Amino acid sequence: MKFKFTILIFVVAAIAIFFMRNENFIPRTALAIYKHYIDKTEADAIAGLTPEAAVDIQKRVVYALSEKWGGVAGYKAALTNADIQQKMGITEPLLGIFLNKMLIKSPAVINTRSAVHPFAEADLLVRVKDASINDAKTDEEILAAIDQVIPFIEIPDRLYSTDKPLSADMLTAINTGARYGVMGEPIAMADIDDFNQCQVGIAYEDRSHLKTGLCSSLMGKPVNVIRWLRDKLLAMNYPLKKGSLLSLGSLTSPISVKKGRLSAVYTGLGTQSHVTVSVTFK
Repeated sequence: MKFKFTILIFVVAAIAIFFMRNENFIPRTALAIYKHYIDKTEADAIAGLTPEAAVDIQKRVVYALSEKWGGVAGYKAALTNADIQQKMGITEPLLGIFLNKMLIKSPAVINTRSAVHPFAEADLLVRVKDASINDAKTDEEILAAIDQVIPFIEIPDRLYSTDKPLSADMLTAINTGARYGVMGEPIAMADIDDFNQCQVGIAYEDRSHLKTGLCSSLMGKPVNVIRWLRDKLLAMNYPLKKGSLLSLGSLTSPISVKKGRLSAVYTGLGTQSHVTVSVTFK
């Protein structure tokens, strides 16, 4: 009897320790990610991460960062490419959050050491005109609730070691890698004849790392990404507000960050023949 009682005590203690560890897992992991982000140090892969825990960690990390990086400026859709989603075992993009000080105007200068594992992508931002976007049904109604399109180079930060694969939940936990974004001159939505027809080319000044992309690659057409972001945020009880910025995803494959000037040239947006966004890495 004494032996059975001792075993029972050990079992109860083990269960209690398990729940204590599990209970502390989210705040402990969020704090670790926050410190790695601030200190610009490499984070370890996270074992035992679930989609729900990843979202909770993301919220805590963003809240902690907001003290120094400002309030929420907008939202991003990450992994909009269906092939990449399939490889990572997900069926929709991932949601990220931009804080005000993450967004810089072009031409920008960024130190290569200001992130752990940075890379660059040609992207697009749109600005919400008013709250009517939350009730919009058709594509035309959604686009009518957008007043600006902004050429955009995003510079995400992988944060984790490059030696191990990156899971979708790990990416969510680090806020989909949101670190910096460089914004070009806004273009009035009213001046864009066909949002689906824009194109981009991006390269360094020595013509290296040339990549090209089409706006139609964004989930078939840009408005589909806007709709997905709107619906995702409404499901989380975060209706979009006037002035919110939405990042529609990468138009190009990732570009390595190196010292030099990186420029993205967009065509098919507005009345100008082309618009340029640039960032110099030092």
